[in-house]
Amino acid sequence: MSGTVGTVDDSYSTQAQWPYHDGKQVIAIMRIRTRLVPLAAAASLIGTALVIAAPAGAAQALSCYGSANSYFKPDGPMDYPAGDLLWSSGACNDINIKPKTNRYVMVCVEDVPGGTMDCPQEYVRAAANQWTVVKPNVDPGTAFVFKFRSAAQSSGSWAA
Repeated sequence: MSGTVGTVDDSYSTQAQWPYHDGKQVIAIMRIRTRLVPLAAAASLIGTALVIAAPAGAAQALSCYGSANSYFKPDGPMDYPAGDLLWSSGACNDINIKPKTNRYVMVCVEDVPGGTMDCPQEYVRAAANQWTVVKPNVDPGTAFVFKFRSAAQSSGSWAA
C-alpha cells in the first residue's frame, strides 16, 4: 500500500504475479483440497459410526437373531418339534425364543447323541414379541426340543 486512504494494493492482481500461480502449484493445491475434503468427511463419518456403534454383545445378538427360524406348534402336543429334534447352530450362545403370545417354555437337551432328554424343573416365561433366553450357554450342535407348559397353539421365532 502506498499509504493513501482508499487505495488498494493490487500488486498481486494479475495471475502471473500471484505467488502460487505457475500452473503446477495451483493445480497441486486444488488436488490437495479435493482429496482432503472427502477424506475429512469420511473420517468424520467413521468417527461418528464408532461413537454410535453397538457393543460387541449387541452385534452378536443381531447376528444370532438374524439367523432365527420361525415355528408353529399346533394345538395338542406340548413339544416343538413333536417327535423330532432341533440343533443349535453356533450363531448363538444360548437357545432363544420369541413367541407371538406370552408362553411358559423350557428347553430339553439331549445329554448324549441318541440319549435321554435332560429337562430343567422350571419353565421360563417368554413374553410376547420379545426374545427370551430359555437355555443359556449351549454348545454348537446341541440337540434340543422346546417343551411348552400349555397344549395351546403357539407360533413365533427361535434362534440357537
